Amino acid sequence: MSEKSPNNIEGIRFGICAKPDQIEAAAQAGYDYVELDLNDVLRMDEAAYREMASAMERTGVYAEVVCGLLPGNVPILGENVSAKRIHAALDRSFELARALGAELALFDCPAERMLPPSFDPAMAWRQLGNFIRMLQSYAADAGLRVALLPLRRSVTDLMNYVTEATLISAMLRLDRVGVAASGFNMALEAESLPQLKRTGSLLWHMRLSNVLGNLPPRMGDGEDYAAIFAALREMGYRGRVTMEGACRDFASDAAGALDCLKAAAENC
Repeated sequence: MSEKSPNNIEGIRFGICAKPDQIEAAAQAGYDYVELDLNDVLRMDEAAYREMASAMERTGVYAEVVCGLLPGNVPILGENVSAKRIHAALDRSFELARALGAELALFDCPAERMLPPSFDPAMAWRQLGNFIRMLQSYAADAGLRVALLPLRRSVTDLMNYVTEATLISAMLRLDRVGVAASGFNMALEAESLPQLKRTGSLLWHMRLSNVLGNLPPRMGDGEDYAAIFAALREMGYRGRVTMEGACRDFASDAAGALDCLKAAAENC
């Protein structure tokens, strides 16, 4: 898919976090791909799923990236971890990701990364490492890759920083596991561009938005998107950039955000 991008700026492909029924609008706005939450897809009935698949076929805009590998009721930390339940959830998620043609799955799942009350944090980190090893195995079987997405402390307890995700990925040495970064979450945790650049070759995905309210980027909105693209260029990054801002009017916001990000990438 990646060689067909109309937005290929030094290898960068642009996508947007979308709902399954927003694929046509994303295509009309000019995006190369959509990033779908698997839980949204799993809630669809057969007719809606067929319409989503048809929209992808018509537009050539596919779910190259997915997130939401686990539903909120499958713990991976604490005393109540069930390998049977985890495997059942991952079987379903990776089967769906493969059916969608995804190339990258993000490990976000903030609820599953919350520490149970009074549970030993050291044990939780070990459990998290074990779960990431499971993701490696599933990714290898499905023929895709997984990127660890750090999330701010207000929504989850473990792996809040890009530096943490990079250290985990580097130390585990799993060839199917890398790092994703969200400009919004990095800003809320006061992580800077030098820290982003320290991810090196382990950075496999980037999400961007206007960090004030996690809104779609706009020209002159006060964010220095060109500096981010300059950092990515310095790193030799040739991956995807997803717009993750919350759209009020999807079609209008999506188009304006893409114009802003493309201009920043071209002029950094």
